[in-house]
Amino acid sequence: MIRLHLGCGQRYFEGYINIDYPLSEHSVQQTSVADELHDLTGMRYPAGSVDEVRLHHVFEHFERAKAAALLASWNSWLKREGILHVEVPDFGRTARAVLGRFSSGQARMVGLRHIFGSQEAHWAVHFEGYTRVTLVEMLQRFGFGAGEVKQERYKDTYNLIVIARKQRDLSGSDLEAAGRSHLSQYLVDDSTSERQLLEVWMEAYRTQLRRTLANG
Repeated sequence: MIRLHLGCGQRYFEGYINIDYPLSEHSVQQTSVADELHDLTGMRYPAGSVDEVRLHHVFEHFERAKAAALLASWNSWLKREGILHVEVPDFGRTARAVLGRFSSGQARMVGLRHIFGSQEAHWAVHFEGYTRVTLVEMLQRFGFGAGEVKQERYKDTYNLIVIARKQRDLSGSDLEAAGRSHLSQYLVDDSTSERQLLEVWMEAYRTQLRRTLANG
């Protein structure tokens, strides 16, 4: 079996290929437990060759066009019924805690860090806020069925875990349609400038697909 743990940090999972940035890209972490060192946005696996892709607090670090393309790419790597295991900050619950009238000052600041990232390295920024609804809908759009969804709390942080299975392959036209449908949700209106912005996002999406799609 090929099971990938992407962005492993200091967390090593037996039975997985644990993959992370080289230490030169880290500012706090001094040692690595990774089996392989890679930029996750430049990796590629053959179609239908992977049993599981697992990420803990990594997916939110990708810009939304890249995140969509990576999700499509992982779909292409996975076998049918292969598992995608994603854990991200729960934006909705964290935002409510930040705004809650009874939250302490420190809890509010920890919540803001959880939303926007720790920001001590170029990659330590969060580009997207996911909720239970938005993450499940995104997974479904890119060929996954969300089989298990859990919401957990660790100290003053709230997290969302989704364990999904690949349900269908995405053709070339499916990839284009899924990317456009997902990114269109971020448009303010149907004005020319907003449509131009969508095309910029779509080009970033296609560029990332060419890097990581199984047959890109």
